[in-house]
Amino acid sequence: MYFKRLLGPALSLAAGLALAACGGGSSSGGGSTPPPAASPPPPPAPTSVNVVGTITGFGSIYVNGARYEVASDTVVSIEDQAEIMGDDSALRLGMKVEVEAEDDNGNRTARRIEFDEDLKGPIETITPDALDPTIGTFVVIGQTVVVDANTMFDDDIGNNDGVAGIDFRDLAVGMVVEISGFPNDNGVLATRVDRQLDGAGNDPGIGDPNVVDDELEIKGFVEAVAADNTSITVNGVVFLVDAATVFEDGLLLNADLVGAFVEVKADIVGNDYVAVSVEPEDDFDDDDRNGEFEIEGVLQAVNTMDTPNTFTINGITVPVTDASSLEAFVGQRIEVKGGFNADGVLVLSEAHPDVEDTVRSEDNVAMVDVNALNFTTRLGLVVTPTGDSRVEDDAGEGDGDHLTPAEFINRLQIGDRMEVRGFENADATVTWTRIERDELAAENDDFECELRGPVSAVNGDAAAFDFVIQGVTVMTGSVDEDDFKDEMDLAIGKAAFFDRLQVGDVVEAESEEGDAFCMTGMLDAREVEFEPADDDGSDDD
Repeated sequence: MYFKRLLGPALSLAAGLALAACGGGSSSGGGSTPPPAASPPPPPAPTSVNVVGTITGFGSIYVNGARYEVASDTVVSIEDQAEIMGDDSALRLGMKVEVEAEDDNGNRTARRIEFDEDLKGPIETITPDALDPTIGTFVVIGQTVVVDANTMFDDDIGNNDGVAGIDFRDLAVGMVVEISGFPNDNGVLATRVDRQLDGAGNDPGIGDPNVVDDELEIKGFVEAVAADNTSITVNGVVFLVDAATVFEDGLLLNADLVGAFVEVKADIVGNDYVAVSVEPEDDFDDDDRNGEFEIEGVLQAVNTMDTPNTFTINGITVPVTDASSLEAFVGQRIEVKGGFNADGVLVLSEAHPDVEDTVRSEDNVAMVDVNALNFTTRLGLVVTPTGDSRVEDDAGEGDGDHLTPAEFINRLQIGDRMEVRGFENADATVTWTRIERDELAAENDDFECELRGPVSAVNGDAAAFDFVIQGVTVMTGSVDEDDFKDEMDLAIGKAAFFDRLQVGDVVEAESEEGDAFCMTGMLDAREVEFEPADDDGSDDD
């Protein structure tokens, strides 16, 4: 990875006071001309911003929730495609991108947006999560790909399971997929999964040595180089090296290669992977150490023994004045912000794990407000997309994952089936991180509603009780004994459920089918269940 230095326009100011010539004094002692008013200070020069993170919205693009204007001279670079200017139409939700930008008094304009997938190959095995079949893991080139609640899926994967929306359940062994995401110890935490198809819409072959540009791709740390230089090992996978293998950007095939973070493109010959090219991906030179810096990813390592300290994230090792505050976050998905000092060392201004999506709901649209750009569900949840919201239309035609909030809201109709996810703020409002239309009103035959979130109040006793989530009272009078469940989906009965239930617990409730069970401020439940603190398939989501 590299960032090119962004230079804001050079500003200079020659300031001085123009002195008026004094006229001759009169016998009455006339005064001199007062000095002119001081000139206002010049506006601050734009600062450069280097960002690594996922696309969370469009109009122009939002990365990690911050908006970046795509100007007519913004360069958009997508691997294996020609660079284009001022056009973000090929970008999609969940892509991990590198953005070079300028910040002019809070307004950020992208100068370059670059996307490069992190893993490409056929799916070898699939393992659904034991409690939630919409998430889980699958393996590509020996790498474990983690799918969590925020992973986006390409429409080309197809709806293969008969359930509304495209998710983990639609994957199949043998699909050739491209993964964008964050490297971790075992593979990749996926932020987006795309399917590769040929011109006829079929799964293509991949890794054929007789076909140009159909190589498998993997990024990772070099763990070993064979003593006779005939192979390298990356993330536990052995790649044969021959005279045709290209080592790019000054890489040399020797023991010094161990520890480098690289991208390997490879063909399949028999049962072996043969490296076609090896390219460095951890290039972080002096030109990158300029202005503001923001990066999101899985924190892989922290070194507080050396001066300066360092931390490693997405395979990039960054020098930092003090990394001690990061040590507790190793292995977690975090966001780091800061600025570089005169020595090119990062001074942290912010570092925190990503917030878990504790609020979720599946329900039908009851009202759409195109002026306020929001919609209301039958339960009364008002959902307003922001730059943090991944809005996706699985039920509409074309570009369902490249919509502005206005375009998305204008597609909605009363009765559409929606799935929303977010996290609760200190004031009990919700920041919606994912908003998805699963089915059109005309096609929707799901009339139950579901709501998950932290409990804000518990009323009654073990004989008859209800509880409140996001202002919605969940009635439990119709729930059978076997449908009071713990976080392992095991029946615990009404009395035990009530004894455990406390304010702050995350609970999911599901209703019977029918509008009478899903009304503003009320959900008449048929099942209630404690939820794990984090069941999204990652350390922290």
